Amino acid sequence: MRRLVIGIAAFALILAACAEDEPAVGGGNGSPTGGATAPATAAECAEQNADAFESPGTLTVGTGNPAFPPWWEGGTGEDSEFEFNDPANGEGYEGAVVAEVAGRLGFAFPDDVMFIPVGFNKSFAPGPKDFDFVVQQISYTPERDEAVDFSESYYNVNQALVSSQTSPISGATSLADLKDATLGAPIGTTSLGVIEDVIQPDTEPQVYDDLSAAVQDLKNGAIDGIVVDLPTAFFMAAVQIPKGVVVGQFETETEEYFAFAFETGGPLVGCVDMALEEMKSDGTLEQIEQEWLADKTNAPVLS
Repeated sequence: MRRLVIGIAAFALILAACAEDEPAVGGGNGSPTGGATAPATAAECAEQNADAFESPGTLTVGTGNPAFPPWWEGGTGEDSEFEFNDPANGEGYEGAVVAEVAGRLGFAFPDDVMFIPVGFNKSFAPGPKDFDFVVQQISYTPERDEAVDFSESYYNVNQALVSSQTSPISGATSLADLKDATLGAPIGTTSLGVIEDVIQPDTEPQVYDDLSAAVQDLKNGAIDGIVVDLPTAFFMAAVQIPKGVVVGQFETETEEYFAFAFETGGPLVGCVDMALEEMKSDGTLEQIEQEWLADKTNAPVLS
């Protein structure tokens, strides 16, 4: 009997020690868990993880510079670091999503939100980050997920082909029509992957550091078309490319979606996931999509 009592006491001490080691709230790449009281809202989650933010009392958000429509809209303020479309306006699809997420985390927008320019490939590179999360049409992939943590989807997307009405591929209706095309896309993007794995043209694709260089080559006739996400393709065809046209979009076996990216291992991804789930449940995310993207997603499928 004495041995049994000692054994029970020792087991109780082990359980107590394990309980003391449990995290307060949150865990990278998942919903908030653990702690005596699980948060009921995104704001509660952010409050319980206040020391996890890059700057106390401030939400620090990274995005591309320039910040392109239809993802970001509105003129640049005098003090902005961005070339145009100041993210602090809260306009454009990503601008409106970030503004809403910030509010649900308990931050006043734009006063308590700071935007910083971040290069696209740096967004999902491994290592420490100087932002709480980055938003710039970053598609989730398992490879990128090894270097950073991703939120749930804030937009499900297809890739598309944009060209000029004077290009020989402007009337393409199938992948076979693109076999002889010279196509381009920025380095490290899923757009480049679509050229290589889905379209598979006979000519090697042209690879660019950014979209601006690709647009210039399309204008000069050095390439026949550019693969980008569908809403961006509509903006480029309407604004950046003379006589621009969205030739069509592509469907892939795996559904592609955009997500917020975080430094790996932190608790804030769970808080943002809660905010996005709230927005999906009450219809806010759908309303934002209708406002900013409804007229930028209708294009034929090339197969």
